[in-house]
Order: sequence, then C-alpha cells, then structure tokens
Amino acid sequence: MSEAQNKVQIFEPHKSSLPPLRPYLKDFWRRREFATELSKFTDKAEYLDSKLGNVWLVLNPLFLALIYFLLVTIIQGGRGGLGGFTTLCHILIGLFTFYFAQNCILSGAQSITSGGRLILNQAFPRSLLPLSSAISAARQFWPTIPVYISIVVIGKLAIDDTTIPGLTWNYLLVPALLILLAITSFGLALFFATLNVYFRDTTKLLSYIMRIWLYASPVLWQPDMLSGWYRIILYLNPLGPILSANSRIWIDGLTPTLSQAIGCVVWCLISILFGGYFFISRERDFAVRIS
Repeated sequence: MSEAQNKVQIFEPHKSSLPPLRPYLKDFWRRREFATELSKFTDKAEYLDSKLGNVWLVLNPLFLALIYFLLVTIIQGGRGGLGGFTTLCHILIGLFTFYFAQNCILSGAQSITSGGRLILNQAFPRSLLPLSSAISAARQFWPTIPVYISIVVIGKLAIDDTTIPGLTWNYLLVPALLILLAITSFGLALFFATLNVYFRDTTKLLSYIMRIWLYASPVLWQPDMLSGWYRIILYLNPLGPILSANSRIWIDGLTPTLSQAIGCVVWCLISILFGGYFFISRERDFAVRIS
C-alpha cells in the first residue's frame, strides 16, 4: 500500500460524556472569530436575492405587530389614545424581543445538520455553529431598536400625555436583560440542535412550538393580566421573566421586580448549563449521525 495514499477518516459512535472542559472552552474562545465570520456570510447569503435586503428585518415584525395590535384592539372592544398606544408599544417591543430569541433558537437548531460537510471535514468545537446563529440573531435584532425608540418618541409627542413615563436610569438595565436573553436563547439552541441531530423532525415541530410559545408569552397580553397562582405561567416559561422585565422597563419605566430578576437569571443558568451539557456530551457523535 502506497504511503501517498489518502488517509481515510473513520467516525465511530461515542458514549455520551463530557470531554475535558478546559481545553474545549479554550479552543471555543480561540475560534470565536470563526462564528462571527460565518454569521456575516450567512446573513449576506440570506438576503442576496432580496431587493429590500435587511429592511425586512424591521418590516416583518413591524407588520406583524400592527396586525396583532388590530386583533387585540378588536377583541378588547377598541381602545384609542393612551391605552391603545401602550398596547401597541408593548406588542411591538415584545415581538422584536421574542423574534430575537426565536431566530436564535430556530437557526441554531438547524446549524449542525446544515453544516454537514464542515463538521465532517474540520475539527473544531461544534458549539460554534449555534453560536454563529445567535450572533446572526443579535445582528438582526439591533436595527429594530432605533425603530422602536422612534415610534415611542413620536407616539408620546402625538399623545402629549405627561403620565407616560419618559427616559429613566432604568433603561440602562436593558443591555443586561438582552445579554441574559442571548445566553438563554443560545442554551436553548444547543438543546434543540442536539435533538435535531437525533430526530430530524425537531425543526418542523419547532416552528409550531415557537408559535404556541409566542401566544403563551407576555407579548400579545400584559403580564399584569395574570394574578395569584396564574402568575406561575410567567415563570414556567423560559422567556417569560425576561419579556415581562423588558416590558416593565420600556413601557412603565420601572425597575424589574425581584421575582422577574431572579427568574431571568435562573432560566439563563438552567438553559446554558443544561443545553451546554446536552450538546457537548454528544458532540463527538454528531459526525456519525449526519454522515
């Protein structure tokens, strides 16, 4: 047999177990730029054939927010003025924020199965692929913030009501909430990406799950509509505390409650630790499953 003959790489099943975490995390951090560049390439490819391009990042949730606002207003019997404006702002910021999490989870869930050749031909921490999806989701989310602020400012000037809270120091907490949301969504993306390797119908079911998840989250309804034991619905939802706290800051100008803050941190830790363990412990088996 010639020594110049190409080597054949054989993939074999592995038992679920964590690799040495320190080398893994060091390699993950060292290659983080790979996830950023992959994210940029994916974003360009997604809107290559679209004339409006990234404008759809804002138009899509904006149109949906207006549709949902009309539906909610009709169901409530029609409310104009301050009540209607507050409802629109709540739905708008809720949809923008929920879409950030949804894009991260949906794209991350498909990142491993869609990166088949890359996984088979390159050695790198596979968690960089869901990370790339999370970065893409964040890049798509940022353009919606100036749009939302513009709508709120214009709405306040149009209504001219001094009871609507202005800018306060509590708005400085928004970046911390978004970081917690990004980590939570990334952890959930790791979990669903692993499931999708073993059960390919996961992404098909996930689109329906996310739709139900939207209706079960405080986006189309106000968190204060729940009272007593019903408020547990907010805290059983991984996105519930963050969406509630986000709305409380943007709409009411108030600091998140202690229960909301604890819920945000707890779900963030649960998602990243459980999702990370579930993903990394089975990562070496991915090449066998997708080859």
